[in-house]
Amino acid sequence: MRLVRIWFDKTGEAKYISHLDLMRCFTRAIRRARIPLWYTEGFNPHPYMQFSLPLSLGMQSVCESVDIRIEGEMSDEDMLSALKEVMPMGIDVKKITEPKFDPKYIAYGDFYITFKDVPDKAKMLKILSDVFAADRLIVEKLGKKGRHKVMKEINLKEHIRHSYVKETETDVIVNLILPAGSTTNINPSLFSDKIIEIYGENMAVDILRNRLLLENMKEFK
Repeated sequence: MRLVRIWFDKTGEAKYISHLDLMRCFTRAIRRARIPLWYTEGFNPHPYMQFSLPLSLGMQSVCESVDIRIEGEMSDEDMLSALKEVMPMGIDVKKITEPKFDPKYIAYGDFYITFKDVPDKAKMLKILSDVFAADRLIVEKLGKKGRHKVMKEINLKEHIRHSYVKETETDVIVNLILPAGSTTNINPSLFSDKIIEIYGENMAVDILRNRLLLENMKEFK
């Protein structure tokens, strides 16, 4: 038995697949690919499958991974080829490696937030410039108080580790590094929703997770 890490992209229409459905998708795909998946023992055997960090619904990613345990001698190359043939559109298996870091050490996510077809790019760029120059950007985040879930105000600026803004002919793209892990997790949609609120006009937003990072900012592998 050995542990392997399957790396994949989740893009396009696949961004609307929930995490639970993604787990079912991989379980079926692994069976169809005839990968000798290891199952737990006992009265209710189930396959060992651990995703690095569940992705929020509606977001795309080019850095997703899932760990599985396999039995037998199937090579990484054969597994990769077999999985590519059975995965649905939007889920592209890129490589299979030996895990280097435990997912529990993931501390940050590197995100690209694209404001699409911005009506007034100069106005948007001025808003972003003012936001990044300020000390505070107050947003509401769902949290816990005892056993109850409550809305709490947080200063998002305290959690942004890196920011960069660029524009294309029609879009404005913001690159942010935010906490992402079991200890603190900041959804980048908190930022995009607040910016649209300040802008005062609704528009389409695409969010892409580009990398997962450790506490020391090294890339999760």
